[in-house]
Amino acid sequence: MIPPRLDIVLAQAPAGSSGACLSRIGRELLSQLAARHGFDCPEKYWSARGKGPPLHPALPRPWQACLSHSDQRIVAGLASVPVGVDIEHIRPRHRAKLKELIALLPEPEVRHEIALSCDPLHSFYQAWTLHEALFKLESLSGTVMSHVLATRLAQLVPKGNVKAWQWQQAGWVLSICSRYQLEIRTLPNLAVSKYQRPWCLPD
Repeated sequence: MIPPRLDIVLAQAPAGSSGACLSRIGRELLSQLAARHGFDCPEKYWSARGKGPPLHPALPRPWQACLSHSDQRIVAGLASVPVGVDIEHIRPRHRAKLKELIALLPEPEVRHEIALSCDPLHSFYQAWTLHEALFKLESLSGTVMSHVLATRLAQLVPKGNVKAWQWQQAGWVLSICSRYQLEIRTLPNLAVSKYQRPWCLPD
């Protein structure tokens, strides 16, 4: 049995790249990751954009692909277990409607603590990417969710059984969710750390 593992690569696309271009680059990255494992997964055979998680007929089980992009950054990953990944670029303009954005979050405790955090906008994005990553994890696990905010951060440890990790730098937030304790290998080497809380409050 292959130990629970995630290999991810973070890449920067050329300025002005379209969504289709970002998806194409993401699939190129997935093919490169597959090649590192000795799998021949030509880019053209990845499933089409907008059809759910990327699938490839030559990617052997239990390996699964994950993909996310925001603005011009792309995260592509291969995992030996179901993993949800999301990256977002914090948009300063959202400060003007931050109260409305926080109000969208489904859990009162999360809304309250984000509002009290040292940087509510940043904390909102930490929570949002966790919801996105949970949504993708549920999809890979065969659960159909009606909406990204149908997920609950209470699913995360210590209250739940989903483990999470985050990386944050210069206005970017990356969240990773899995039901397994992962060995995470990143290219370039990112300081991915275990999730504790998506806001700046002491335990």
